[in-house]
Amino acid sequence: MLEPPSGPLADICHNFIINDSEELVNDTTSTNPQNWPNKKKWVAVALAALYQFLATIAATMSSPALPYIASGGDDEKLQEILILKSDLGFATTIQMQMILSIFVLGYAFGPLFFGPLSEVYGRYTILQGSNWLFIIFNFASGLSQTPTQMLLFRFMAGFTGSTSSVLASSIASDCFQVSEMGPALAVSVLGIVLSPALGPIYGGFLVQNISWRWIFWIVSIFGTAFNIIGTFILPETYRPLLETRARKLTLANDSLTETPQHILSTLVTAIIRPFIMLGLQPIVQAIALIMGFVYGVLFIVLSTFSALYVKKYDQTTQISSLHYIAIGVGLLIGNRASGFLLPASSRYFQKRYDTGQKPEYYLPAAIPAAIFLPIGLFLYGWMAELTVFWIVPDIGIAIVALCINFTFQALTMYTVEVYRTYSASALAAVGVLRFLAGFSFPLFGPGLYEKFGYGWGNSTIAFVWIVLGVPALIILFFYGERIRTASSYASG
Repeated sequence: MLEPPSGPLADICHNFIINDSEELVNDTTSTNPQNWPNKKKWVAVALAALYQFLATIAATMSSPALPYIASGGDDEKLQEILILKSDLGFATTIQMQMILSIFVLGYAFGPLFFGPLSEVYGRYTILQGSNWLFIIFNFASGLSQTPTQMLLFRFMAGFTGSTSSVLASSIASDCFQVSEMGPALAVSVLGIVLSPALGPIYGGFLVQNISWRWIFWIVSIFGTAFNIIGTFILPETYRPLLETRARKLTLANDSLTETPQHILSTLVTAIIRPFIMLGLQPIVQAIALIMGFVYGVLFIVLSTFSALYVKKYDQTTQISSLHYIAIGVGLLIGNRASGFLLPASSRYFQKRYDTGQKPEYYLPAAIPAAIFLPIGLFLYGWMAELTVFWIVPDIGIAIVALCINFTFQALTMYTVEVYRTYSASALAAVGVLRFLAGFSFPLFGPGLYEKFGYGWGNSTIAFVWIVLGVPALIILFFYGERIRTASSYASG
C-alpha cells in the first residue's frame, strides 16, 4: 500500500492541499451563486418560479366548479361539472370545498419537511425530487374513483408540491445580493401571482368542455416536461452545500465524510428548526399571523368568487370564471410594483437615517397596501351585495389582490433577509399558519356570506384586518431590529 509522505514532503503536500481547498472554497464562480453570470442565476429563479406556478395552479384550478358540484343544480350547462359529484359521491358544500382546502392543508405541512432538508441536501435534490412526487400524486387525483381517494391524493399533491413555495424565494435569496433581490423575488413568486387568475379560468373551461379529470392530467403532463428540463439545467444554489462539496474534493478533507449518526443528527436538527422558529421567534410569529390572514382572505375569495357571478349576476360558469382576471390583474400589479417600490423604500430610509441596509426598511412601503386592503374589501362586498354593474366589484377585488400581494412580497423579503442562511426554515415556519388559513377560511367562507351577505361578510373581514394588519407592520418597523438582534437564527 502506498504510504503517505512524511517530513518536508508532507508539509509541501499539506500546504498544497489546504491552499487548493481554499481556492475551491473562494472560487466565486462555483461556490457563491451571487457571483454567477446573470443568465445562470435567472435560469435558477425562473425554473423555480415555473415549478411554483404549476403547483399553485393545481390548488386553484378546481375553485370555479366547487359551488356547482355541491349544488345539484340541473342546468344542462353544468352537467359536466356535476359528473364529479356523481362519480365520486360528494354530497355537501363543505365536502366539495375540501377538494381545494385539503390541497392547501398539504401545503401547510410540506415545507416543514422539505424546506429544512434543502438546507442539508441542497435546493436541487429536494426541489426536483419533491416535484416528481407532486406530478405523480396530481395525476392520481384525476384517476380517483371515491371521495377518499380524491382527498388523499390532493393532500399528498399539496404536501409534495409545496416545496417550490418555499424554495423559489430561497433560491432568489441564494443567487442575488440584497440590493438586487427585489426584482428576483418578484419573479420567484410570479407563480403565486398568476395562478389565482389562470387556474380557475383553466379549470372552468376544461371542466365544462372536456372532463374534470383532464384538469389534473394536463398539469402533470406539463410538470413532467418542465421537470425533465430542470434535471439538466437547474443548478444547485445553496452556498454552504457548494462550499462543503468543494472541500470534499481535496484529500486533506477526507475527514469531512459524515457518519450515519452525524447525518441523522443533522436531519433531525434541520427538521425541528421550523418548529423552534415558529415557537420561539417573535418575528416569525408576527409574520405568520399577518400572512396567514391575508392568504386566508385570498382563498375565501377564490373559493366563492365564481358563485357570486352565477348566483347574483346570472352568468354561465365559463363567463364567471373570467372574473378571476381581475384578481390576476391586481396580483400582477402588486407583484411588479413591489419589485421596484420595496427596494426604493429601503434606499430612502438608508439615506434618511444614514445607515446601511436593514430589513425593516422594506416595511413602510407595505403600510399603504395594508390601509387600502380593507377599502377594497368594502368596495367589493357592498357593490356585490347591491348587484352593481359587474366591473365595480371586480375593481374592488383587484384592489384587494394588489394589496395582498404587496404585503406578501414585503414580508417575504423581510423574512428572507432576516434569516438568510435559514430562510427556507423561516419561510416553512411562516407557511404553517399561512396555509392553515388557506385551508380553513374557504370552509367557512360560503357560510359567512350566506349568513351576513357579501356586504357585511367582507366588512367583518376588513374590520379584523384593520385591527391586525397595520399595527403589526408598524410594530415590526420600529421594534423589529431590537427583536432580531437577540435571535441566534437571524443574520444580524
